[in-house]
Amino acid sequence: MKRLWIVAFLLVAALPGRPAESDQEIWDTFVHWLQAQPPNSKPGELFAAYRAEEIRQGVPDDVARHRMAVISDFFAARRKGTEVLWDKVFAGDRPIFVETPTPLVVSAIENRKPGAALDVGMGQGRNSVYLAGRGWNVTGFDPSEEAVRIARSSAGKAGVTMHAVVARDDEFDYGTERWNLIVVTYVKDLTADDARIFWRALKPGGIVVYVNGAGENNAVLKAFLGFRIVRFEDVETNAEWNPERKTREQHLIAEKDRN
Repeated sequence: MKRLWIVAFLLVAALPGRPAESDQEIWDTFVHWLQAQPPNSKPGELFAAYRAEEIRQGVPDDVARHRMAVISDFFAARRKGTEVLWDKVFAGDRPIFVETPTPLVVSAIENRKPGAALDVGMGQGRNSVYLAGRGWNVTGFDPSEEAVRIARSSAGKAGVTMHAVVARDDEFDYGTERWNLIVVTYVKDLTADDARIFWRALKPGGIVVYVNGAGENNAVLKAFLGFRIVRFEDVETNAEWNPERKTREQHLIAEKDRN
């Protein structure tokens, strides 16, 4: 029944003379469709399947492209769709991400005394579990309930303790001088606003460890120039997401002033 309702909506929305659908209607229809899909570890395949279904149902190409653009814009700002998508990804049986800790995280904590660590967008918890196993007091959060469930299960199997929370980065309270380490891997391009939040949240001498696809004009590096740049590199490598592919990444370790 849900599938029939979605198909009917898509067909009616494309009829000549019908009032233009709102962006919210476009988003709500996508989320309803997404909820009915089976788990899939490859998010790109889910988006492609939605666009293909619209085309199969006779939705004009320009309308379909507009809807996908709206969905792309809303994805970063709407909680429900983000949760549902990543729940589908992490519940899939063909992981497209490695399950070992990020090498930059491993190297960043060498010779550092364990303290309080925050894993932003922790995913399945591979870095959180690694840090907890080396004596860090770890908190991790992610918008996906499935990801957090897996992280908690992994921590239990490893015999370590960590605090895992379901939350988005724009609703988590980072606090003030709370963390010795903030890890952000494959979540988003950090901005000057993020740098200010992290500076306030870090204890003196605390560090940010960041890995993501390479942005333009070294924007992330520029955002963190108020920190001491311990390491920065722009490299072509096999990413930890889709590891079979070569891609450009930026790696950053930035330290807050110890004074």
